Amino acid sequence: MKNLFLGLSLTFGAFALCAEIPAGYYSSLEGKSGEALRQAVKAVCRPADFVTPEYNKEGGTWTAFEKTDVREINGQKIWWDMYSNRIVYVATGHDAFNIEHSVPNSWWGAKAGCLEAYQDLMHLNPSDADTNNKKSSLPLGMVADARLYDNGMSRIGTPVSGYGGGSSSVFEPADEYKGDFARAYLYVFTMYGDVNWLSEKGASQMLSIGEGYAEPLPWVVDMLLSWAASDPVDEKELNRNDEIFKIQHNRNPYIDYPELITYVYGDNKGKAFSCTGQDAVAVNRPSAPVAEGLWMTAVNTYNGRWWEETDVVFDVPEGDLWVSIDGGSYQRYGKSVHVAAAVSGSQTHVLKAYAETTVSGRELRSSVTTVTLLAKDPSVTDYVDARWVPVTDDAQISADSYYIILSENVKHVMGYTGGTSSQKFLSNEGFVKFSGNTVTEIPSGAAVVRFESAPSGATGDYVMRVYDSKMNPKGYWLRGSKTAMSLNSTKGSALDVIASESGTTSLRFAASSDAEVKKPFSVQFNKTQPRFTNYDSSQGAVMLYKFDGFNGDQSGVADIPATDDETPVVVEGRNIYAGEGSMIFDLNGRRVSGNGLEPGIYVVVTSNRAVKVMVR
Repeated sequence: MKNLFLGLSLTFGAFALCAEIPAGYYSSLEGKSGEALRQAVKAVCRPADFVTPEYNKEGGTWTAFEKTDVREINGQKIWWDMYSNRIVYVATGHDAFNIEHSVPNSWWGAKAGCLEAYQDLMHLNPSDADTNNKKSSLPLGMVADARLYDNGMSRIGTPVSGYGGGSSSVFEPADEYKGDFARAYLYVFTMYGDVNWLSEKGASQMLSIGEGYAEPLPWVVDMLLSWAASDPVDEKELNRNDEIFKIQHNRNPYIDYPELITYVYGDNKGKAFSCTGQDAVAVNRPSAPVAEGLWMTAVNTYNGRWWEETDVVFDVPEGDLWVSIDGGSYQRYGKSVHVAAAVSGSQTHVLKAYAETTVSGRELRSSVTTVTLLAKDPSVTDYVDARWVPVTDDAQISADSYYIILSENVKHVMGYTGGTSSQKFLSNEGFVKFSGNTVTEIPSGAAVVRFESAPSGATGDYVMRVYDSKMNPKGYWLRGSKTAMSLNSTKGSALDVIASESGTTSLRFAASSDAEVKKPFSVQFNKTQPRFTNYDSSQGAVMLYKFDGFNGDQSGVADIPATDDETPVVVEGRNIYAGEGSMIFDLNGRRVSGNGLEPGIYVVVTSNRAVKVMVR
């Protein structure tokens, strides 16, 4: 296969196969049934030494998450996000992530309504901020039409008939986490059933609220019990429960004893419960297929480039491989999927794959792996397949070079989408690939920028022009008010580009008022709603990386073969050499000099032939 990105393997830490339940911890549940059992479950969830970590404070929730919600990619820890596949390294902090209450905290008045519920790790998770904002305080449900959001993990939109409790929109998690959410929700409903649930805030969409204990509605019980059964407790959940016990001194009994749910809410309600023989044993789904030789851009997410016909090969450690191509139905495959040669440079294919096997008598599917193949026309310059080095000195800034913009902490790259009346920002395109300090691959949606000289009389040195990866211009950055910018086809806002040895770069716009002199606008990264736009406050710093050549390109001489009667054409660095009287044109038909050319495709017309050459 031609021009494929190097893949990264996903590995997970070792977990205990069974929960580490202290002797006698659940003895008070033995033989109880009905309301007595539920109250006993509540009591065991809140022991005398129960304590919750401070929400979003030093030594609080995020410190706890380092124990409860972390996994590894190639030996590097990342936050374990059940809402998206986004990669954010623990070592870089948690910009672009929120602390998400799986049960919306507005339903009971948040911190003021019940501090314990607000800070309880059992239903708190690190979450991609964008997904969290879209989820808001919507109820759980089954989505019929994901009209509002679908990132391949979380779906938000119109509920299936009978789900949603009257809400026009619901949130549906990925299949592999439905059981996790079900057991967390039922824990909260049991543990905090007697708090002041607020109908006007949306709690009545999932709960029957009256005097005394709030009860989950029948459709909620049916859905959560179904989810708990279809997504059994696995090693991740058992490990998380054990780690929370070390921090809060309590456990989620619906994880330790999965069948207990049916005695409190399901078909066994009214029957006496016994812990004997009910301990959870991890039932793990098969591993997600790994796309060999491709670049991992997010968890279970790969990009690849192709032109000639090729095979996409999957490593499937266990089970059968099922693949959907471009939205079609899933079909069983061996270990590879054949892809015909591309017919145009704009062509794409999206492959979705999962493994399926029998685990402990259940047919279980892995997480879904998504592979996006982008056609790479060898005659078109595409900066996705290029190298970029950090800018640490003003001398690296020039009007004849190209750059990409990354957020400092999470190293996510700015995209070119947005800059409209409804989206006054540019997108966060996420993960880039590094080799040391050099960026070696960028997503196809990443923006490439150029700093052109500002008009005469402007108080800044440059204006910033934004392109896509194939150097199609998208517009000039025109700053508006705080948190507002646009892409303009003819004019941009003057700015100064100030590099620092630390690697951060200030892209500071010229002031238009005294207030802006004191607090100038600059391009920054919004940490809570991951995006790039204008700010006059301290959001996330950005880093500038400069184009340093194309991957696989070696300095030296490349030539176009010529027969004895043809004029030789030689490409050396940024220069094209041909015979006397030859003419060189860019792809817009403009005649150009053969010296100091920008990277791209050129047509060389000699006395006896015309050839197309690439300057890298």
